[in-house]
Amino acid sequence: MYVLQRNGDVFEMRHESLSADGVNRSGFLFSGSCGSSGGNRRELWENFIKTGTIVDDSLPRPIASSWLRCRDLGVDPLLPRCAEFSPMEQIRAQSEVYAELAAGVEQQVYEQIKDKGLLMTVSESNGRILRTCGNKDVLLQADQLYFGPGAVWSEKSVGTNAISLALSDGVPAQVMGEEHFCNSHQAWGCSAAPIFTPFGQLWGCFDISGPVSADHSQALWLAIGAAREIERLLLNASLSNMENKSRALLNTLFSSMPIGVLMIDEMGVITYANSLAERLLGSSGNVRGGRVEAFFDYAMFARRQEERNSRPEGMPLRCLANPALSASVMPFMAGKADGRYAIITLQAGVPAKPAATTNIARRSGPRPFGEILYRSEKMTRTVEQARHMAQSPAAILLHGETGTGKELFARAIHNASQRAQAPFVPVNCGALPRELIQSELFGYERGAFTGAVEKGRPGKFEMADRGTLFLDEISEMPLEMQVNLLRPLEDHSVTRVGGKQTIRVDFRLITATNRNLDELMASGAFREDLFYRIHVLALEIPPLRERREDIVLIAEYHCKRLCRDYGQPFGGLSAEALHVLEDYDWPGNVRQLVHSMEYAVNMAHGGCILSEHLPANLRGESLRQPGGVAALPEMSDFNLDSLEARVIRSALRHFKGNMLQAAKALGIGRNTLYAKVRKIETPE
Repeated sequence: MYVLQRNGDVFEMRHESLSADGVNRSGFLFSGSCGSSGGNRRELWENFIKTGTIVDDSLPRPIASSWLRCRDLGVDPLLPRCAEFSPMEQIRAQSEVYAELAAGVEQQVYEQIKDKGLLMTVSESNGRILRTCGNKDVLLQADQLYFGPGAVWSEKSVGTNAISLALSDGVPAQVMGEEHFCNSHQAWGCSAAPIFTPFGQLWGCFDISGPVSADHSQALWLAIGAAREIERLLLNASLSNMENKSRALLNTLFSSMPIGVLMIDEMGVITYANSLAERLLGSSGNVRGGRVEAFFDYAMFARRQEERNSRPEGMPLRCLANPALSASVMPFMAGKADGRYAIITLQAGVPAKPAATTNIARRSGPRPFGEILYRSEKMTRTVEQARHMAQSPAAILLHGETGTGKELFARAIHNASQRAQAPFVPVNCGALPRELIQSELFGYERGAFTGAVEKGRPGKFEMADRGTLFLDEISEMPLEMQVNLLRPLEDHSVTRVGGKQTIRVDFRLITATNRNLDELMASGAFREDLFYRIHVLALEIPPLRERREDIVLIAEYHCKRLCRDYGQPFGGLSAEALHVLEDYDWPGNVRQLVHSMEYAVNMAHGGCILSEHLPANLRGESLRQPGGVAALPEMSDFNLDSLEARVIRSALRHFKGNMLQAAKALGIGRNTLYAKVRKIETPE
């Protein structure tokens, strides 16, 4: 694409390459068609120039009115080219704003007109041309008329034309051939649409012009579509500007207040904290972007908002980072469509109001379960179980598929227990070499084997003294090595390799596996006596496909985190991308989701994450078809009742009996689904 630009008193052409992603970036649709005005107006025009009267009523009224104004203004009908120019300094600022704002619009329009012998121009509200773009051949013809930046294309300057009509009348206009007032322009046709600011003020005009022999069939609709898209971009820019000003005002206001202020988004992430709040929490610079649960007992408030979203209601909070502080939380923008946001205020030297009590076990550390993201009922119950288990000294066995967050739960249980200030020692049993298991777990004395450290070394059991020992992938420990765990788990004592002294250790045991230990015991691959020592309390961590309500929450949180880490803006996730994420089965669970979001963030380059930015395997393995449930196999029975029954059964199988999800996928209410299921099960 070439751009006509002014250099002193002459115009020059500059080649401007198109970005690879420009063609469809703006997202508006051009369609429709419009023809030229038709008819030879030459005789009508010549008669008007001689007599000053219009004898043919077929001439459109806006054009006839413009001819009369041009005669009254003394416009020369034989003007060879534009003779009025504005200094480039007067229009450079607006021209640069337009070029940056509407690059995508220009590229879309160019793709539509590049083979039709047309060019496009944008003028400001007084008719001064800001920018002229198109193919080289048509720009050379435009140069003969001085149809470039700085030229004044008003009615007074160049007579009747689409730009001046669109600006004066405030509506789209098309002027073809002899409808132009000036003879030099009658070899051209032009189509223009006005552009208005969000406040209704005239901003300028988008015009598509070319010789009358060019294809003008869609020019007017293209100009209208481009003008409307530029108006949308102006609105977004205006909103962004107002948002920045509002943010600066709020920042100044909150920074001058004698209380700490924090803003929390719908996912429980702290999006703002004034300097006093950071000082009171003792985490200067580390508060923004963190989870609110890391600093406050927030769960009760979050649940209350779920239950009472019709009316904002504040409540006191317990500050975990500094219980002496007085903290209160108040929701705002609490509608379902806007999400749930909240403001927390902090004060020192004021008696703390008693926070609402819950049946959740008290947490001894500031970050017990704050790293676990969830809003689903199933995960809520799981976290509640873990909170209660944290208060017991009994051994806990965590069971869950790969990637469900077993170590995250183990750490949270440790941090919520009485041992939170002591070490948390994780051990991956599946990664320990067979010959080093004993020395890694129990330690060794000086000279125990070749290569041993001179002073000896404590093992994992000793390192976990007074804390928590986490044995991950316990099922992967070789059978002959499992017997070595029995004594330490039974009497909490170990003997180092090469040593004779028995060392007492005080630890809390948490183990984890993704395999069925009952089946392993039945096959002889796992010791039964070891199973009963580790299986005092058991916690089942649900896979991601069984808590689909959490997928968007987790995805958006990690996208925002990754964008912050990469120094990129977060452009959000498109509806189609969210649909793909919610429909996928996630065999790798949360770990796979996080890795997929990292891939998508890198592919989106700070823009909105679309479905094509997601890994290909997610898009190729979406569970549901466009209709909502998995496609039915080939069938020959076309009875409607029978087909309905098969669809309902397919939906229930797909959603594992979840009536609410099945009803949503089928597009009916849950009560209706219950009625249909009863009808299927008890046919007349």
